[in-house]
Amino acid sequence: MRFSDSKHISVFLFTLMLASTGVIAGTVQDQPAKKIEGLPLKAERSIEFTTDEGTWISLDVSRDGKTILFELLGDLYTVPIKGGDAVRITSGMAFDSQPSYSPDGIQIAFVSDRGGSENVWIANADGSDPMVLSKDSQSLFVSPSWTPDGEYVVVTRLGPGSDLWDRREEIWMYHIKGGNGVLITKSETSSTAQHYAMGPIASPDGRYLYYARRSFRPWLEMNFKLPSSQIVRRDLTTGYEDVITEAPGSGLRPVLSPDGTQLVYGTRFEAETGLRVRDLFTGEDRWLKYPVQRDAQESYAERGLLPGYAFMPDGKEIVVSYGGKIHRVNVKSGEAHVIPF
Repeated sequence: MRFSDSKHISVFLFTLMLASTGVIAGTVQDQPAKKIEGLPLKAERSIEFTTDEGTWISLDVSRDGKTILFELLGDLYTVPIKGGDAVRITSGMAFDSQPSYSPDGIQIAFVSDRGGSENVWIANADGSDPMVLSKDSQSLFVSPSWTPDGEYVVVTRLGPGSDLWDRREEIWMYHIKGGNGVLITKSETSSTAQHYAMGPIASPDGRYLYYARRSFRPWLEMNFKLPSSQIVRRDLTTGYEDVITEAPGSGLRPVLSPDGTQLVYGTRFEAETGLRVRDLFTGEDRWLKYPVQRDAQESYAERGLLPGYAFMPDGKEIVVSYGGKIHRVNVKSGEAHVIPF
């Protein structure tokens, strides 16, 4: 895999200081501010290298099971399910991440700061014709996914709170045709009863959303204790939430099988994090793969509590990254095979 675009950001503090104090008088300050579209950044140099591994790789699998869509170093790539040379589908100074295929496989959703601030974007499956869905200037967005009808993208919005230490984690839905979005969860006014929701994913019938509900703000806790979150199921008609997991090490990053019968989620045991699978009909809950990689429970989790992973279309395997590699893991046996890129 070859990288040729820079992610370097240049900050001209001295010039900004002069402008803000009025030293540059009679020129820029006396003129109306000019709106800048996109990132006003220019690459100063290029770095090229080849790699076959990466860290914190969020990914998805195409609906025909032939292609993996993944992020690496702020760009999006595709690679055949059997492995091989990765093809970069987005590039430039923007940081693109957390990609997700639409149900028909024609489009992708992802998070990008290419408009000057982080927002939810959609594009064709090859990365062409990008279009912004959310239009926020002060928030972060985590773990976008699609509703089964392909009409909406659901995502966690990390919005500003009452002070620098406060923050809201709410789930929003954005229609692919535009609009201001719809708030699904709503924080209470009391700081002890706020709704912290991470990593939403819709059930195949579109009735429910599954996500990790955090019960407190871990980044403010002096004595962090587990569990910090559990997986809940929210009825989109009634708003009722049912707690699905009771994991001592928390419930993280849920993913549903294509038929909606199995739930895979992350949890911590002792000093490491693994994946468990739960039968939603029988309630059977067992280890699928342990360990995988570290989670982000103690942090703001701006890119999710775990990197994104996905079921294969037949529901027999999941595709997940850990140890710097991408793996296919058999849901029944836990046997894993590396997908080289």
